[in-house]
Amino acid sequence: MRQLNWLPSLHQSRQWILLLCVNSGFFIFLAWVAYPESFKLLILTMLIFTFVTILIGVLFTWKKQRKQRNTFYKFLREPSAEHEAKLLQVLGDTHKEPLHDLANQLRHLSDELQGAKYQSKEYETFIESWVHEIKTPLSLLHFVLQNRQDEMSPLVYQRLNHANITIHDYVERILFYAKLQAVHVDYSLKKVSIVECFEDVLLELQSLLEEQHVNVHTEIKEINVASDERVLHFILIQLLVNAIKYRNVDSESFIWIETGFDHAKDSYYVKVADNGLGVLQSDLPFIFDKGFTGDASNQKRSTGLGLFLVKKLCDDLQVEIEVKSEHKRGFTIQLLFPKV
Repeated sequence: MRQLNWLPSLHQSRQWILLLCVNSGFFIFLAWVAYPESFKLLILTMLIFTFVTILIGVLFTWKKQRKQRNTFYKFLREPSAEHEAKLLQVLGDTHKEPLHDLANQLRHLSDELQGAKYQSKEYETFIESWVHEIKTPLSLLHFVLQNRQDEMSPLVYQRLNHANITIHDYVERILFYAKLQAVHVDYSLKKVSIVECFEDVLLELQSLLEEQHVNVHTEIKEINVASDERVLHFILIQLLVNAIKYRNVDSESFIWIETGFDHAKDSYYVKVADNGLGVLQSDLPFIFDKGFTGDASNQKRSTGLGLFLVKKLCDDLQVEIEVKSEHKRGFTIQLLFPKV
């Protein structure tokens, strides 16, 4: 139940309350002079009358303010001619011209917003259709790779499989990027098992990890986090693909995955670390910028969208990100999920 706040009404009514108190004081003085024997009864009557009058006046002012506020909020939500007329009745004709100008501006902004929503929806629909068209031949390629592997040389299979995974990853990035450009993004939040999610991710990237000779060590504890399952799957894919992409080809490559509960931060965590190229300390503030690709030697094989999308999605899902890095020695990224 909403708590009543009388202070604004009292503040707005302070002038006539003060005038009423002065008048009451004057009449009390006259009563004391004219009827000293009945003074106590008269002063009690006057005080009760004054208090009741102030109470009624404050209540009336509060109700009037509430009506003005509610009418104004309705007008802001829908600046129609009907709501404009109702607000004008409440405020009075002295506000007619500025109120009409405000209504026109709000209607113009509302039309622009509706137009932007429509264009955004059309854009998202186009991207989804395009992605669907692209995924059809990718699914066929995946089927061929799974069922005709023995008819290909190991080198041809590796290259085709790598191309399939890479294209699929780029398509997913484009789809999520398009969704994030929408005026409003809907997420399907539910309890998601981190163990099951990582099992799916590692299975999906297994051939790529083997091809790139990357060793994965896991210490994954069974935790459930509140997230959108598909979005979380995409985020974890991006973290691992980023670690694979920026591995150090001159040494044995490792990725460490760890999950658990951080009591100090009162959050579940997912940590992905590698011993790859890392990032310069001067570049750390920019790693989530769109188009950032880090080491110039890797720019030809990176879009600079992966970590940008990870950051945007984590912000939407209220997931904190922490990063640590040593140039040429490795990179660590940790996601902190609120308790379910």
